[in-house]
Amino acid sequence: MKPMKHVTFALIFFFASTALFAQTTTASAVQQDPKAGQSTNKTLEQRADEITAGMVKHLHLSGEQAKKVRAINLANMQHAEAARVKYKNDPKQFAHQMEIISETRLQQIKEALTQQQFEQYQARREEKMGVPREARSNPGARQQESSYQNQY
Repeated sequence: MKPMKHVTFALIFFFASTALFAQTTTASAVQQDPKAGQSTNKTLEQRADEITAGMVKHLHLSGEQAKKVRAINLANMQHAEAARVKYKNDPKQFAHQMEIISETRLQQIKEALTQQQFEQYQARREEKMGVPREARSNPGARQQESSYQNQY
């Protein structure tokens, strides 16, 4: 993959992964309060809370894990926003910085989750990003899918 395509993919992957877990929470908030979906200018704290709530729900995080993950989400969103402002006239440098932020966040999330939770997190991220099953990073899931397919 060419470097610029790799950077672009990393950027898309980062932003999609942060939005991924917020989708369920946002949808339920809109059902409870129709005006909630109209505000697109949410603070970084609100967005971090939504993403964390989705992760708590889907990954069954403990209270301590939820605190760690929220701090990770918020800090990385703050770094991303600072990079956006700092490199607004230098898209190449912005893309490079976002790649670093994305890799750092992924490592921090991995350290905060159990191995099983992280595998679920990765699988869900890759699924939402449209990564083909054959290319996904969870070989155990691929083997399990194969065994299910062979049963039918």
